[in-house]
Amino acid sequence: MTNPVPAEDAQGYHESAGKHTGHQERDEALQRVMVAGRELGLAFLSLNAATARALRMHPTDAWIMSYLQGVGPDTSITPGDLARITDLTTGAVTGVIDRLEAGGYVRRERDAKDRRKVIIRPTDKSTSIAHVFKPLIEESMELGLQFTTEELVLVTRYLTAGKEVTERTTQRLRQV
Repeated sequence: MTNPVPAEDAQGYHESAGKHTGHQERDEALQRVMVAGRELGLAFLSLNAATARALRMHPTDAWIMSYLQGVGPDTSITPGDLARITDLTTGAVTGVIDRLEAGGYVRRERDAKDRRKVIIRPTDKSTSIAHVFKPLIEESMELGLQFTTEELVLVTRYLTAGKEVTERTTQRLRQV
């Protein structure tokens, strides 16, 4: 999805927000980073769809499997947690878990401290899907090695802050 957007097409970001720095080069750089962020988000959607096809899974199942692969083995994730994280209904999450369990990718366990609580755990089979992500991980590492430590810290700061802005917007939209 290499679809460069000219700066004049990106101008809408500044105009809609009513924000300008007064410095053309900085405004254009800000526009480019906003467009690049949007394009990265769309690329992740395409990646998830392609991953789902490669694994012969529903895209939502692949999305949740990807999330579960990223949490530590000692992290207890409940169906309710998945519903909150994904903004899916509890019924939809139950369907996803049912499909993943039937495919052998996850199992339901009772919480040792509270038997009413169900924990979702990835199985050994779920680690076998890592082959799909190996090229992405390798290329991402090679890309990261092209940046200095200071640049990586800056990129991380921007992405983390962008995630926080996105989460606040999501919270506001949930209230609508």
